[in-house]
Amino acid sequence: MYAIRVLVAFTSLLSLGMFVTLPVSWSQHRHDHSHRPPQGAAHDHRFNNIDQAVAMFESAERDAWQKPDDVVKNLQLRSGDVVADIGAGTGYFTRRFAVAVRPQGKALGLDIEPTMVTYINEDAKKRSLTNLSARQVPANDPQLEPNSIDVVFICDTYHHMQERVAYVRRLAQALKPGGRVVIVDFHKRELPLGPPMEWKLAPETVTEEFRQAGLQLTRSVDFLPYQYFLEFTHPPK
Repeated sequence: MYAIRVLVAFTSLLSLGMFVTLPVSWSQHRHDHSHRPPQGAAHDHRFNNIDQAVAMFESAERDAWQKPDDVVKNLQLRSGDVVADIGAGTGYFTRRFAVAVRPQGKALGLDIEPTMVTYINEDAKKRSLTNLSARQVPANDPQLEPNSIDVVFICDTYHHMQERVAYVRRLAQALKPGGRVVIVDFHKRELPLGPPMEWKLAPETVTEEFRQAGLQLTRSVDFLPYQYFLEFTHPPK
């Protein structure tokens, strides 16, 4: 169980939760979950052991509670959709999205960690996923073109973002008519895994921040053991 705790915290701090400083070392982070880096701190690109990342991010233990196939099913993706996976990490979800929306759709993996971006693109070539691409983006801007995205997906990342309302406004501008933003993140309660309690955001907080950014909650699905699944869209005019 401790290994799962480490996986989730490390995942959030490094790539799936992109917007914090990396720890000085893996061993330091492994034993210190109590300190949150200061807001606005620069990202430190020290994550070079991609094999270690894959072993953690792609583990069967994660599959058991993250339920990736059920997540994709509940996203209700269609062939032709363009999906942006923010905090894509090793492409754990991105490659599943690419399969779900082909042949005409596209999956974009966005991350601030260049090592992860390189891995996703190389992995996509190995899997012949020609509709998947990854690119590095700044921490405060997904750099998505206006009216270009059908679904924005953010898993285990939103609670680490800085200036979240401003970030969501950028996402809102990128949505096509009828486009959606889906947040999957940990419930703000005691759990056997996940980030520290003080890092977590209640779904009510997320919903209010999206409201401030101009998006409304349209669907909430309860099928994950430790996380909520919230879907947001533009309110009707």
